[in-house]
Amino acid sequence: MRENGFRAIGGLAQKLTSGMAKGRSTSLVRLKADWPAVVGPELARTTRPDALLAGRGARAGKALRLKVSGAAALEVQHRSGQIVERVNAYFGHKMIDDVRIVQGVISAAPPAPKVPRRDPVVEQAVASRTAAVQDPDLRAALTRLGARIAAGRRGFLLGGLGALGAMGLGDRAGAQQAQRQLLDPLPGDHVLGKPDAPNVLIDYASFTCPHCATFNAAVMPALKRDWIDTGKLKLVHRHFPSDAIATRASLLAECAGPDKFFAAVDTLFRTQVQWMTAPDPAAELMTVLVGQGVSEAEAQACVINDRLLDKVIADVQSGQALGVQSTPTLFINEQPYGNPGGIDAIVAILRQVGR
Repeated sequence: MRENGFRAIGGLAQKLTSGMAKGRSTSLVRLKADWPAVVGPELARTTRPDALLAGRGARAGKALRLKVSGAAALEVQHRSGQIVERVNAYFGHKMIDDVRIVQGVISAAPPAPKVPRRDPVVEQAVASRTAAVQDPDLRAALTRLGARIAAGRRGFLLGGLGALGAMGLGDRAGAQQAQRQLLDPLPGDHVLGKPDAPNVLIDYASFTCPHCATFNAAVMPALKRDWIDTGKLKLVHRHFPSDAIATRASLLAECAGPDKFFAAVDTLFRTQVQWMTAPDPAAELMTVLVGQGVSEAEAQACVINDRLLDKVIADVQSGQALGVQSTPTLFINEQPYGNPGGIDAIVAILRQVGR
């Protein structure tokens, strides 16, 4: 998933909500967290992202300051062009123009988590559910995903995974019917607005996505005032976390309970820069929802709650079935619009397709 899969709202609202420097800090936190996946394990052993810099003078353009162990500095310099390409591909746009190397000590990466041993029975069950998918790469990916999820909790959502797989390239009529059902509020969905509101906006969002925070700050107030509170629109929030920290934040939003869910969502987005730029974002998250009555002990319990995780994964599966690839992605009255822009663009869509 990439944060700019669709056309972004633009820089203005983000500048107003977080500031340019804070925006770079947020991007750096994400880059540090995913560094081995961005550049590969070989480069990740000898390098660490240190800062995102605005270029000056003759070296105009943005640069990534990269901490490198002394012995590897020459090799990393030779591969700087490759690093620039991989970083820009990770963000989905031209984030940096150059790499600036500084020598330093690279601490050892934490040991990789142990992968549970494969269960042949589970793998066979998942493979049978995805057999109808014609694309071999998609079929293999779905099988691996199902086996990994089920490894920790036998039989977890195998039916759901099977349905998702069947939607890939199987029965087209059945897939279209299933997709139409996903475009209406589902049991367990979080819905803001009157139940009989004629218009439906479904928002797939990730709590570490800066554009989702912009949507919350720059679009939601006007949307709520003019459309939701007046009974013309109901908004459905669905989780589509892009990383482990975003998943943890989704679990904490669920922890607040149905009555305080949207207040928790607002708090998590308004404090996004605060907890994402903290030395330990995961630990900082544990304290964010104290104002919504979620104690740190309750937060710790929620992030290991299987029932809450099931809800988040079910949202992700529905998004995958609908073709969601980035956040925010909006569906308005059953039509996909990606990230259409600010409040004016969304209101224009509602006036065109509204009921």
